[in-house]
Amino acid sequence: MNHNATIVGAIDDARSADMAYEVLARGGVAVLPTDTLYGLSARISSEEGIRRISAAKGAPNDRRYILLASSIEMTDRFVRSYGCGSRAMLAAAWPAPLSVIVPAGPDCPAWVGPTVAIRVPALAPLRALIERLGEPIVSTSVNRTGSAPLDDPHEIRREMGAEVDLILTGGDANHAASTIVDLSGKSPGVVRRGSYDWAEAGEANPSK
Repeated sequence: MNHNATIVGAIDDARSADMAYEVLARGGVAVLPTDTLYGLSARISSEEGIRRISAAKGAPNDRRYILLASSIEMTDRFVRSYGCGSRAMLAAAWPAPLSVIVPAGPDCPAWVGPTVAIRVPALAPLRALIERLGEPIVSTSVNRTGSAPLDDPHEIRREMGAEVDLILTGGDANHAASTIVDLSGKSPGVVRRGSYDWAEAGEANPSK
């Protein structure tokens, strides 16, 4: 693997998307723009990629990463249920910067644990890349644990280029993080308020 990461074009550029696919398909790590922050990403099935991301962040035992799926049909394969929410609610809300914590399904690797945070991002080229891979990717902010997320591709290359294989540009990626709502209990709980208004998804009555 190249340990001096290359910066390539935007994710909506076919050649750049092909390069990202090749890196991720072989188990590597790429920095990808999302509808929120830039993310360190690898295929969910790449144990080596996940390990490298954890090492790059300086938290080798922390794997509390959000999964990005291409569609709710893909999330169906990796969750056991939608907890105290409903599939219909999320089908109406996604794609959006809304992550939900729900019971993990049997297709999730063991490292995921009993619950999983997952969402369908509101960036069509990213969803197309994930669909091509055929499985979710992990996504976590590009930073050392305890530091602010990096939002400039060249700064990312300076700070973490030795630990990733490819960096895609995405214009202005300096956005708020996704909203995270825990649906794994008896009632929804907002874990992190971000760029999605949870009330829009039916906070008052999540079963609808």
